[in-house]
Amino acid sequence: MRELAIMANKDYPIVYNTLKELEKNKIIRIKKIGNSNVCEFSFSYESISIMSFLDEQHALSKNIPNINKILEFKDFLDDILLVTGSYAKEKQNKSSDIDLVIITKENAFNKQKLIENLTSLYLPKIHAFVITQKDFKEMLLDSKANFGKEMFKSRLLFKNTFRYYELLKEAIENGFRG
Repeated sequence: MRELAIMANKDYPIVYNTLKELEKNKIIRIKKIGNSNVCEFSFSYESISIMSFLDEQHALSKNIPNINKILEFKDFLDDILLVTGSYAKEKQNKSSDIDLVIITKENAFNKQKLIENLTSLYLPKIHAFVITQKDFKEMLLDSKANFGKEMFKSRLLFKNTFRYYELLKEAIENGFRG
């Protein structure tokens, strides 16, 4: 908890009380390990719901060019849509493309071709990556650095964020530690 207070540049009592409130509302769990209190996301239905809402609102506030058009594509209604790369890190410049990731249940190849066709005339250029949910979980569980882990660290979640957190929960249950 003290480390979080230092990272947030906030007084320890404020951080402590906030974390205790989050624990009371079952958003996080606080575990005592040695002399330290370790906080972890609880992955309860309520906490995933709250995080999903907050993630989507945060992503939409970034005004990514053409994202609203992409979100309306009916072929991707059930897929997770996120942006990674320079736009997610807020380090884009005039020549940056938008790294769009679609995590789908199946038909990744067909959806890859479809999104490339639908966005081919967009500016800035859309660099689309379509992967299956299975591939995403495997990337998270791989011991080596990879694109899935990069997405986990730096992303703007726009659609089906609840499903994203469910995949993350499955990966954590199978050994992923972030």
